Amino acid sequence: MFDISRDALIETGFAVSIAVGGLVLAGLVSRLSGRIVQIFTKSTETDLDDLVVNAVRGPLVLFIAIQGVYIALLTLSYLSDYSDIIRRVWAALTLILVIAASRRIIVGLLDWFGHRPETGGLPGFDSRSLPFVRRILNVLVLTIGLLLVLDALGVSVSPLLAGLGIGGLAMALALQPLLSNIFASSYIITDASVAVGDFIQVAGGPTGVVEDIGWRAARIRTFDNNIVLVPNSELANSTITNFDSSDARADARVDSGVAYEEDLDRVEQVILEELNDLAANLDIVDPERTPLFRFSEFGDSNVGFFVKMRAKTWSDSFYLKHEMMKRIHSRLNREGIVVNYPARRLLMAKEDVNGLDRLVQSPNNSGDAN
Repeated sequence: MFDISRDALIETGFAVSIAVGGLVLAGLVSRLSGRIVQIFTKSTETDLDDLVVNAVRGPLVLFIAIQGVYIALLTLSYLSDYSDIIRRVWAALTLILVIAASRRIIVGLLDWFGHRPETGGLPGFDSRSLPFVRRILNVLVLTIGLLLVLDALGVSVSPLLAGLGIGGLAMALALQPLLSNIFASSYIITDASVAVGDFIQVAGGPTGVVEDIGWRAARIRTFDNNIVLVPNSELANSTITNFDSSDARADARVDSGVAYEEDLDRVEQVILEELNDLAANLDIVDPERTPLFRFSEFGDSNVGFFVKMRAKTWSDSFYLKHEMMKRIHSRLNREGIVVNYPARRLLMAKEDVNGLDRLVQSPNNSGDAN
């Protein structure tokens, strides 16, 4: 049925043996590389060499297997007319493996430098920004790799780049809102004003924890456990309070007041006693900051005052304020110190009183008026 010569069969068998040998060699490298790496890297002080070798090991195993198949195909004389196509495909596959290894090394090095425990990471770089930077690097490496692979396959890249330049201008105009969000996300990350994991408050917007800064919008999880998407351009142009930018500690403040008849020195003493006891028994209180008491105003019904204590985190300040209000209210009640309800005292001149008397004696206000 098939007109196959004896020489062709021998060539085919020889080629198959080469391909199988390449696959066997690739399997041996895959199995033994872990042990070899452990032997040569266990004496080093850092795990940087482990990271690089592990990034390269997978693509290297695939390269050996592809190389075996490539050599096997070149030995077949009846495929000589297709040798140029075989070389191009082999070059393209090799480039794909090199690009994959390069991407893994770059991303691995970024993670390693961003989380170095002995230095605290790269100077001026916030490790919480790693997901976004990793995303950018992946796009750059894959874009460059795609152009190289197309060139290796014989596809002319120059017309493609020229077309992308003309089309890119039109796309930039059409996608201006999207591009503004992308550029906004880049300089938000660059100046480290907001990073993933920060607790922020956006003026006129949500308050919560930044879970992700994507290409178009930032994801903020609020206290209600809802996700709010804020466009990056709006986030970059808004007034933002970042409670985690430098110091996670935050003050809890309670405003109140006591009646004018109370002894103000005694009021200050009993409230500070209660707050000092609270600070000694609540572990969320910052031990380096003592409670603060200050009278603030002469109000309509009370002499106003405020008290402040510092919590270890901004989220802890809410519970601390809750406990401060309970303690102050309970202690004032026990001490008999009065906090007035809103009240006003009316002082009337004598002629005004006479006017009221005439009003009461008027026939319109007599008992028969009904």
